[in-house]
Amino acid sequence: MTDQFVTLVPAVAAAYCQQLHQTYGFIFRVVRPRRTRLGDFRVLPTGQTQITVNADLNPWSFLITYVHEVAHAHVHRYRRRRTAPHGPAWQQAFQQLMQPLLTETIFPVAMLEPLRQYLQKPAATTYAHPALMMALRAHEQQSLSGATATRVLLRDVREGTTFIIGKKKFVRGTLRRTRVVCKELASGKSYAVLAHAWVETI
Repeated sequence: MTDQFVTLVPAVAAAYCQQLHQTYGFIFRVVRPRRTRLGDFRVLPTGQTQITVNADLNPWSFLITYVHEVAHAHVHRYRRRRTAPHGPAWQQAFQQLMQPLLTETIFPVAMLEPLRQYLQKPAATTYAHPALMMALRAHEQQSLSGATATRVLLRDVREGTTFIIGKKKFVRGTLRRTRVVCKELASGKSYAVLAHAWVETI
């Protein structure tokens, strides 16, 4: 499992990720990208817990998302009373689990300050902190090749423009906080897509 983490997160953080996996004993899966979430924690009908993280995230986004979901596993294990999904109990757990990772050996300097700011009161998604998201996206943008020159952030697509995500065509709608309401052309259904999702313009 450690070898798998080495390919997903900054290599120096792989052992810590494996340690968390062993400590909380959840099923861990890397899944195809989803339009509405980066990761997921759930309790299965068997009573086992499962964490999934989208496969298309860069190493730093993957690491933050993974620890975000592990914080849910921590709250599930130690909090018997029902708590808000991203309330104080989760926030405290997330802060504590992220603390060992806040070093320049893991995160580039440009990410550390916005990450520390975000962790002062972490929200349900990193998309709620624009400075952190732009720092994370900046590293993705640097890795784009000429073949993906039409790849842009959904938030930068003009309203009413047609774009492609996951091989499906959508029309860009209105921005609502951290998500954009988009209509799928084939079905006519509307979806709330993360504003900082990568899309292909036509």
